[in-house]
Amino acid sequence: MTRRTTAAIVLAFVAGLLAFDLSASEPPDIYAQPPAIALGSGAVASGAHCASLPTE
Repeated sequence: MTRRTTAAIVLAFVAGLLAFDLSASEPPDIYAQPPAIALGSGAVASGAHCASLPTE
C-alpha cells in the first residue's frame, strides 16, 4: 500500500467514527454543568484529580 492509500483509509475510518459518535450521542446541556468554582456551595468534586484527595 502506498502512503496515499493508507492516509485515505485512516481518514475514512476517522470520518466514520466521528459520524457514528455524532449520531449516537446527544449534545451536552451547557446549562447543567457543575460550577467552575464552587467554594462553599456544598458541591462535591468528582472525576478529577481533586476528587482523589486523602480523606484521613
